[in-house]
Amino acid sequence: MRFFELNEIWDWCAERGIEVEDRTLPASDSRLSHVARTQYASGQRSGREGAVAARCVRALGEWDECLLWVTHTGIWSSSEDWPAYYAMRGAQGERRSIESAPGHCFEDGEEAPLRQFLTAVMENGWDAYVIPAVRGAETGVRLRISHDEYVELQSRRPVQSDALAV
Repeated sequence: MRFFELNEIWDWCAERGIEVEDRTLPASDSRLSHVARTQYASGQRSGREGAVAARCVRALGEWDECLLWVTHTGIWSSSEDWPAYYAMRGAQGERRSIESAPGHCFEDGEEAPLRQFLTAVMENGWDAYVIPAVRGAETGVRLRISHDEYVELQSRRPVQSDALAV
């Protein structure tokens, strides 16, 4: 697992054919026209975040690298658990802040840490994107996590409406 600063995120995206909007988040992609959405909480932590994160990682399909890009924090500051989040980063040898390095790049076989960090994003009420890639190209699937407590699976291929349900 590696942590990326914004310029590294932009390079990673450019190398995989992913456009970036205003250097702050992945650009909308009209080819990702199939969407499944699930609400994982309603105003407070639900305890379902881990199960939804696991379902999300499965829904991504095959990948050999996967970028988790946290695009917005501090929206629901009372729900954020910064000590727990920074303990997870520290366990991976990362000392920079999320502001300095908002990208989390997972390699093949690192599904468990991806689930763990994705769960933290949901529990903390942050906005983020998860973009998988295979052999240096995006896969046509992406996740959008909203601070409004839902996750969207966006895909080029049809997806079942309950693809993220637990």
